[in-house]
Amino acid sequence: MDGYIRVPKGTVVYPKGDGVEAPSARDQVVRVTNIFDVDVKSDNFYLLLPDDMRLRYFEASGSKRPIDQDILAFTDRLTQGDYRAVEWSSKWTLIANVQPAEAPANAKAARKTAKAEKKPVTKQERMVIGSMWQFVQDAELRYRVRNPAYAAMRDDIDRSLGHLSPSVRRQAVDAKLNELGVADYLDESWGHVKAGETFTVRGKLTSGFGGEQDVPMLFRGEKFTLPYTSLEPYVEPVSEQ
Repeated sequence: MDGYIRVPKGTVVYPKGDGVEAPSARDQVVRVTNIFDVDVKSDNFYLLLPDDMRLRYFEASGSKRPIDQDILAFTDRLTQGDYRAVEWSSKWTLIANVQPAEAPANAKAARKTAKAEKKPVTKQERMVIGSMWQFVQDAELRYRVRNPAYAAMRDDIDRSLGHLSPSVRRQAVDAKLNELGVADYLDESWGHVKAGETFTVRGKLTSGFGGEQDVPMLFRGEKFTLPYTSLEPYVEPVSEQ
């Protein structure tokens, strides 16, 4: 993490989010921003497969039956047995396809400048995967989660007002949703915590949970999620206790 790797020309590079994988057009040295798994339990595993295997993989996943052995053999060869990927900027590739590299001269200079500035590290920046935290007071925690009925209700109302102009229709839709009491997010109870209780950050989610906020994946007997802004006033790193 935060080190540099060389991505050889021709290496298959995958975009984060939407897009199509493609061979790298040139050799490049990049800084690693994340390392993650691409095994059969990951969201990105199917991207490694050709179309015929991809279909069989989805069918097996949907029925929760074992993945066909030829698919596992194919990906084992492709990943060289190391089912991890490295991410930089907005792209990623298999860790088996890259080599360690020295930081470019301009990156070394930038890092020295950043180190000299000694910017304070925020509590949120310290909440990395694997870090342990402790609640410093008793609290009843709450969070916001998307209302699954909101989008469907909004679409239905929007279609029923299709005769209105877009700007007028948008205002009318919002007014109708307010009248019906249908909110985009629901305020939910996360549970009671006691001072001294600890948890470990197991991951981070940002896919729309809690109003687009960073969501630490906590370990508290089992997995829970909670928006950072709901959590921040009540926790401190265990190392500081």
